[in-house]
Amino acid sequence: MQQHFSIMGSARYLPRRRITAEELDTRLGLPSGWTLQHTGVAERFEARDDEGPETMGREVVFAALRSANMSLREIDLIIDASLSLQQPIPCNAALLKAALGPELGGIPAIDVHASCLGFLAALQVVNGLFAVGAARRILVSCVETPLRGVNWAEPESACLMGDGAAAFIFEAAPPRAGAAFRLQTFSEGVHHCEVKGGGHRQPPFDYTEGRRSDYLFHMEGGAVHKLASQRLPPMVAEVLVAADCALHELEIVPHQASGPAIEFMARRLGINRNRLHASLAHHGNLVAAGIPYVLHQVRATKPPGTRVMIVGTAAGYTQGAAIFTL
Repeated sequence: MQQHFSIMGSARYLPRRRITAEELDTRLGLPSGWTLQHTGVAERFEARDDEGPETMGREVVFAALRSANMSLREIDLIIDASLSLQQPIPCNAALLKAALGPELGGIPAIDVHASCLGFLAALQVVNGLFAVGAARRILVSCVETPLRGVNWAEPESACLMGDGAAAFIFEAAPPRAGAAFRLQTFSEGVHHCEVKGGGHRQPPFDYTEGRRSDYLFHMEGGAVHKLASQRLPPMVAEVLVAADCALHELEIVPHQASGPAIEFMARRLGINRNRLHASLAHHGNLVAAGIPYVLHQVRATKPPGTRVMIVGTAAGYTQGAAIFTL
């Protein structure tokens, strides 16, 4: 498969409000050290009412544009790949476009929703659109506020989460060999990670206090781990063959799911720790923003021409990987 894009700019953003693992232990009545031991997250950041998705979106998008030395007028498509939906309709991308100002005119704005792998899915869309000449410059954003939807009665998942954002600017480029993309969904895991309420199946107006947990995030961590241990290694092997490379040649950016999950992935796949990029301890699970948040740092520290693999799992049960060149 060929790569049809260049990364022109990127940025990341964390809200001002910092929450430590020790603070959560106290708040939830957990033994001292429980949160850090079970999640690997030492601190995370929370977007308060005066720093919501619109504010974070503007900040991170304009920072990405500055890093690309571009203006909004040079973008011809906006893709929002966030998990956190601001409202049922219109899509996040339309709301982001409105927050950015009027100068974008009629430029289209669409969402690509793939849970925690939204950025990976959006990158595959970007590559395809560039391959057929349907766009020249695309903005991809992930603006996440998962702390608003966690169930604090389930600290195993709730204490993982953090709010944050990342944005990338892509430009069409001459085809380059050595890229590969994989997304797979195995429906036996469709209920392992979910929020039941809020859609048409269980609408918001049917909410009762007795069903409150249905409207909050729930994850069967053990079931996800078991399925990933079976399904993820064969997919990674496939994508390496497709890109004609070995794991030790790549910089690896995993989904920042949890400390134990990243440790499992490194051990199960045999990843060289010097090439594994994880900063979960300092921001928590940023859902779809996690991969681009860390990828931005890899761009800042590695030279152009570096080959990267982004990889992870998501609700569905979905898993994915992409290999490309910075």
